Amino acid sequence: MHHYLRPLLAPQSVALVGASDRPESLGRTAYENLLAGQFSGELYAVNPKHRTLLGRPAFPSLEAIGARVELAVIATPPDVVADVLAAMPSVGLKAAIVMTTPRSSDRAEALAWTRKVASTAKKHNVRVVGPGALGVIRTDIGLNATFCAPAALPGRLALVAQSGAVSAAMLDFATPLGIGFSTVISLGGGIDVGIGELLDFLLLDPATDGILLYVEEADDARTFLSALRAAARTKPVIVLKAGRSLESRRDPTPDAVFDAALKRAGSVRVQTYAQLFAAARVLALGRIPQGNRLAIVSNGRGPALLAADSASQRDVVLSRLTPATVEALHALLPLHSARANPVDVRGYASPTLLADAVAVVLRDPNVDAALALHVARPVTGATDAARAVAEVARQSTKPVFGAWLGAVDRREVDAALDAGGIGNYFTPENAVEAFSFVAAYRRNQRWLLEVPPPQPLPDPPDTATAERIRARAEREGKTRIDTEETFALLSAFGLSAPPFAVVETLSEAEANARRMRFPVTLSLESDVAEDAGARTVIRTRDALAKAWGALHIGASRRARAAAKGRAIVRRRLRAEGSPAYAIRVAIDRTFGPVIMLCPSSSATSAYCERTLMLPPLNRRLATDLAQAALDPAHSDHRDDGDTVERDALAQTLTQVSSLVCALPWVRALDLDPLIVDGGRVQVLAARVVVDPKRKPSITYRHLAIHPYPAELIGTLALRDGTAIPVRPIRPEDAGLEREFVHALSDETRYFRFFYQLNELTPAMLARFTQVDYDRELALVALTPAASGGESIVSVARYIVNPDRESAEFAIVVADAWHRRGVAKGLMERLIAAARRRGIARLEGTVLRANVRMLRFTAALGFRVRDNPDDGEQVIVELPL
Repeated sequence: MHHYLRPLLAPQSVALVGASDRPESLGRTAYENLLAGQFSGELYAVNPKHRTLLGRPAFPSLEAIGARVELAVIATPPDVVADVLAAMPSVGLKAAIVMTTPRSSDRAEALAWTRKVASTAKKHNVRVVGPGALGVIRTDIGLNATFCAPAALPGRLALVAQSGAVSAAMLDFATPLGIGFSTVISLGGGIDVGIGELLDFLLLDPATDGILLYVEEADDARTFLSALRAAARTKPVIVLKAGRSLESRRDPTPDAVFDAALKRAGSVRVQTYAQLFAAARVLALGRIPQGNRLAIVSNGRGPALLAADSASQRDVVLSRLTPATVEALHALLPLHSARANPVDVRGYASPTLLADAVAVVLRDPNVDAALALHVARPVTGATDAARAVAEVARQSTKPVFGAWLGAVDRREVDAALDAGGIGNYFTPENAVEAFSFVAAYRRNQRWLLEVPPPQPLPDPPDTATAERIRARAEREGKTRIDTEETFALLSAFGLSAPPFAVVETLSEAEANARRMRFPVTLSLESDVAEDAGARTVIRTRDALAKAWGALHIGASRRARAAAKGRAIVRRRLRAEGSPAYAIRVAIDRTFGPVIMLCPSSSATSAYCERTLMLPPLNRRLATDLAQAALDPAHSDHRDDGDTVERDALAQTLTQVSSLVCALPWVRALDLDPLIVDGGRVQVLAARVVVDPKRKPSITYRHLAIHPYPAELIGTLALRDGTAIPVRPIRPEDAGLEREFVHALSDETRYFRFFYQLNELTPAMLARFTQVDYDRELALVALTPAASGGESIVSVARYIVNPDRESAEFAIVVADAWHRRGVAKGLMERLIAAARRRGIARLEGTVLRANVRMLRFTAALGFRVRDNPDDGEQVIVELPL
């Protein structure tokens, strides 16, 4: 199936509406670029005032062309853009690039013009890039549908930018570096086609191996992140975002949230043009290191130390060389050369010696990549050294980064390094920076691609209690729930708190303190952050009386007014000296809820921005977040006590994530302070802000990342009365999925995968179990396994097609479970879920020889049609 944006990004025919011969006009510049690109398809010029333009025929209108056109490039005066869009459907045109911008400098008039263009395009079902779009470049078909002066070199990278000026500047920057592109597209005003849709196209594009994004503002967060996560699973994505200086100061800042979103999506963020292309050069060379350990080899001590310092600043690990590597270097290098990392071969070392040292460190199992540094000397030619190191790099599977100092304008050096797949970054700091970006890419990919170990399903929360609290807040018009309701809500999601009581008089406080058995703490029930009293331990009745007086006299007028005379007596836990933490939930305008963990005293500081994540969180993500908060240096060594504390915090984070996912009406949550007591987190104080009119929904639209759809957990009754569990697949099911496919008969595997397959590859296993629930669903039917635990007996899944209206389905049942009603029951659940998702049509490809599947789908109402691409297959369809 072709992506629906193919006519826009890879058209077979193009019409330039508004082509011109007037020097320096938009229409002439675009036409000259189209002609110079030597477009492989049909190209037409449209202008009612000309019969020929630049020696080629011109047509008065789109209708006059009389041939099929896939893409219209509009460079007309602003007044006729809407008319051109309205006329496009009559000749079958569905895609347009609007280069034209509003004529008026008045903001209101410009917005009115833009709205008219957008509404016309939507009314006539025309997909539009623009207005004010630089256009589209597609090098494999010679398409340069832009008004940009520099032409892109052919390559395997795609560039998507929300700014035409940035796109042009990036092409200027890339060409001297020899960086080529498969696709370049500038969105201009962005009234229609969004970044998420373009990422979906590039994910399926065989001409693209890596993606560069320039983003000023993310469009729909769910669509953007879903597409970004899908693309980053198979192709590296590097993102440059601008606009931080224009953002309002919120806590957390939008920039920090955007950064966290990119990490969850498995992509890498850079901050400057130079950094973008440093990362792009690595992607273009196609060698991405498997880890974060770098070995430095230099013919000068100073550059080596500069590189080491830069590595320390960027969390790059300098490899600890093995004894075998040190011994090999000892035999190779002069007496006074450094044999530890960084390796200094000395200034008089020959090109061969430098290359041999690089070869030695590349063979070290503790090294993920090498950085070769060269300073020109009278006895060591820069070009000869580049050729020698390049020859070593060609023979290694590990990437080599280079910095030939003083060779900025020496193309022969760059050419020699390029021949070995080495990028020349000219300075030690730039080279380390480039390595740090691709190492960060690998780190972020862990969150996206790692298969977690098996875990039991968490206990379901008490959503009935949560709904009673929401309904009461809605009846009473409250935006803040009181203390009893707050802790009842936390308890509904498994979050613990010491015994407490809300009191209004000293006598009530004394009675509850006796019941709880001293020691206790005392604090006002207030949404004003004054918790000093809550940290004072009260051990006697007299101390309680003094604390009562001090609390009501010493508190601010605002705090007393908020408390309305109510105070909280709380049982004091015996966790003396334990550090206190804070978990905060805030709502970002674009990406929705974010979860932060930090020390209690830093709960409102920028510290929290370094330890935040987007929900949903599984155990692994929560553990990483807790580790980062406990140990900002990311040390690998922690004692058992620290591990207990980390694991307890991780468990609490998953519970908070569950609450945030289930309850869109919780708009802010502060758990501060909380402590770890006996391996369990206890919440000492909490604040919840609500919008009770935002009711729960199975679509989870309040989240940027769709959580695990726990509402689909259930049981399936078979024909013989047996009931088996059914639930959506989880990443933790990777082992079960592997065993399930391995146990299928050869025929069943062939009918499912259309070729002989014995085992799932790691990439296939991750793809089948790490489901983006926004665009796909996989249901598994389970049964107890003979060895204990569970085993999968059937999997049914759908994946939404690029058109977002249809989905492709597949189902397979273990051979021993055929004819027991498993397939029918599971497919009925999958069909019902697809209907709720808003999918209009399910379709699947079936081998003609698979008679049993054809009968099964026919019984469910599927229609059959021939597959035009393969005579041995048919396509079955079910309108929903």
